[in-house]
Amino acid sequence: MAVLRRIALAGAVMLLALVMLIGLALQAVFSDSESVANAQTCDAPLQPVGNGAEGTGSQGPEIRFEGATKSSTTKRVIVPLHPEGPQENPSWSEARERNASVITNVARTRNLSPRAAVIAVATSMQESTLDNLNGGDRDSAGLFQQRPSQGWGSLAEVTDPVHASNTFYDRLTKVSNWQTDPLTKVAQRVQRSGYPEAYAKWETSAGALVAKAWGAEAVTSTTGGCTGGTDAPAGKFSVKNPRTPQQAIQAARKAPNIALPLSTCNAEGTWRRCCDNFVAQAYGYGNSGSVTANAHWDRLVSAGLAHAGSNTPPPGALLFYATNDAAGHVALYLGNDLVASNDVKRNGYIDIIPRKELTDGSWRLRYRGWAEPSFPSAGGTPSI
Repeated sequence: MAVLRRIALAGAVMLLALVMLIGLALQAVFSDSESVANAQTCDAPLQPVGNGAEGTGSQGPEIRFEGATKSSTTKRVIVPLHPEGPQENPSWSEARERNASVITNVARTRNLSPRAAVIAVATSMQESTLDNLNGGDRDSAGLFQQRPSQGWGSLAEVTDPVHASNTFYDRLTKVSNWQTDPLTKVAQRVQRSGYPEAYAKWETSAGALVAKAWGAEAVTSTTGGCTGGTDAPAGKFSVKNPRTPQQAIQAARKAPNIALPLSTCNAEGTWRRCCDNFVAQAYGYGNSGSVTANAHWDRLVSAGLAHAGSNTPPPGALLFYATNDAAGHVALYLGNDLVASNDVKRNGYIDIIPRKELTDGSWRLRYRGWAEPSFPSAGGTPSI
């Protein structure tokens, strides 16, 4: 019995040390992130622009932030991504995001580039879905499914996220051209997996979590803005639609690969008024039931479903903007300061962008407010 008590005590001490070590790593990540948050980064809400009454259009006067804006103490960090093939972009739980943050923070403390963190996080996504597993195939364990029998360390070490990350980076930095070669090729040379092409599909998602955890104004090279990791829970609205807010968000995230038929937008055969059709399609309709986004906004104001000037929309909300055109504009809010909008980057396509792209980018729109996803008179079958 004395021997068993000593073993149990030793195990408890090791577990406490592991928890404290992870806590310190996370504290370093999140304290860095909070220290540089400001009104124009991905870590803080965007300040309202103007009074939302009417827009100036791209040819109008310069738009400025009217809220308080703190200057950042660091320069923007670009997280380089070179995704190959179809990408997986699931939502990650808070626990899995924390594990990705630990992996990222270890890279920072070693003065490695964000690229190293992207490779490591993508590898962990494939090997363990960012779970610190106690077991796996044969003697594999931990975030990276490292095998004690293959020299990765003891079971206690490979299930210590900080130790496992350090060991991964030790081997990564010995791979020639790891900074420039395709992610899946580099990860395979470190891991020697039976599925060497499996890592490629996680690059975009890994980049999002690394950008979120890097602790600076980090953005990925494929978006030009923060992509965020796990979305906040979708809003709970009083209105009912064929799709839930979460389903609408998922449909919108798939839409960048789809060109909407012009015929679904308007009889003019142009994209000028396709925005209201797109948000309706995301929610499961074939048409929005309103002539323009401005008309839609007016109907929702009358119904008491609009929040004029409010800058804290829940995910799934409709964000309305005034333009120099009678049609106006509407976008679908995805959470994490991202929106899905048509024609911002490519005519005829939907793209996912930081919402400040609509107010600060080439369009120079004025934000009017957000509304619940209600579609009076809507109907038809969606094409997305």
